[in-house]
Amino acid sequence: MLAGVRIGAAIEQTGVSLAETYERATIAEQVGCSTLYMIQVPNQRDTLTLLGGLAVNTKTASLASSIVPMFSRAPMVMAQNALTLDEIAGGRLILGLGIGNPMVGEFMLGHKQGPPLQATREYLTIVTSMIRDGEVAHTGRWYSGNGAYAGPRRADLPVHLGTFGPKMVQLAGELADGLVLWMCPPSYISDVVMPNLRAGWARRERPRGEFPVTMMLSISVTDDAYERENFRRAVAGYTRVPAYRKMYEAAGFGADLKAGRATDNMVDSLAAFGDERHVWSRLAAYAEAGVTRFAVSPQIGKAFDPERFAHNLRAALSVLSPPE
Repeated sequence: MLAGVRIGAAIEQTGVSLAETYERATIAEQVGCSTLYMIQVPNQRDTLTLLGGLAVNTKTASLASSIVPMFSRAPMVMAQNALTLDEIAGGRLILGLGIGNPMVGEFMLGHKQGPPLQATREYLTIVTSMIRDGEVAHTGRWYSGNGAYAGPRRADLPVHLGTFGPKMVQLAGELADGLVLWMCPPSYISDVVMPNLRAGWARRERPRGEFPVTMMLSISVTDDAYERENFRRAVAGYTRVPAYRKMYEAAGFGADLKAGRATDNMVDSLAAFGDERHVWSRLAAYAEAGVTRFAVSPQIGKAFDPERFAHNLRAALSVLSPPE
């Protein structure tokens, strides 16, 4: 049993109808997932708008954007969107932000983005000031914001940062309310993420509070070769992204990268495919490394199978109280 750990569901939307998106969210809430994490893909529906729909189609689960790229909105607009959505959702929103893929952002917007660390610091400062204080007056090199929010406002609406680089993790610990991780092995979390997160916590000016560390993790308790290979293709894509490649090298995957493919070692280290006890062992390894929340992505093969979707979620949830 993993004490203090919470299990949520990642709701993917690539190639998924709106009705199916809502169906997945409803199933996840019904089986007991604490949070619904909506994944943003650059060429798909807007996550915050979708979460507005989930707010009226769900009842108790927290609703998290994981993650909304900062280049998609000016920080003042992002804060306004979040506060409005949180009101619609009855105080259930978790705002997950990240820099996204800079190359994608520059292509979409037609202009170069600022340096990640400095630009993110300015962006977070504006968003968190508006949420926590209801007003902001900040003039930065990359982002500026001035104004106030007159609507209902939950000052403790959590803002989580999706990142994994050492300096960005420190920034999350200093300014954000939580950290979201993706495609990181447990060893990297324990050896790199947590020491840098603690360094960031030491620089905080506000109380830290709970500060969740969330791992988005693909899982499957079904023996479906397609699911494993589908994940392998995703890993291969990330190995071509400089930031992820650097992280993989730091995590000990240098030999795997030299092989020029996403190896079985990488797949086994970055996901949880196997029987229930294997899934439990993977979740336990991440929890031991420092993860306190999971956004599990239940791999479901080529076509949506509600029963398999629910079964995979229940398998993850059962780690909280596994049978003897």
